Amino acid sequence: MRRRHHGPHCGCPKCIVHPVKHNTVHTCSESEVLHVHPSHTTVVNHHLVKNQHIFPHSTSFQNVTNSVDQFGPSFEVPGPGFGPGQVAGAMQPGCGPGQVAGAMQPGYGMGPWNKPKKGC
Repeated sequence: MRRRHHGPHCGCPKCIVHPVKHNTVHTCSESEVLHVHPSHTTVVNHHLVKNQHIFPHSTSFQNVTNSVDQFGPSFEVPGPGFGPGQVAGAMQPGCGPGQVAGAMQPGYGMGPWNKPKKGC
């Protein structure tokens, strides 16, 4: 350090400059940082359908009637012109075996497409 020398009564102030004292001042500040953590909730509604199977049943009744015509035993009456198996009352004698009394002609009621041949 250098000193100036003045006279003892020069009127100059005496000044001594010391080395700089260094101070460190710490300051604090705040800020907010938003951290987003999303979440999701799914609500699952369960529904149970109970299928009831019912089997209604009804009952009906039917009456079935069958009828059978029964005749007494037939008899053969021999006579002129009757063929074998011909029964009394036949309208066309000799038309074949198995003709019974009261039959008008073989195949009666079966339609014109099924007419018997003449002369049997």
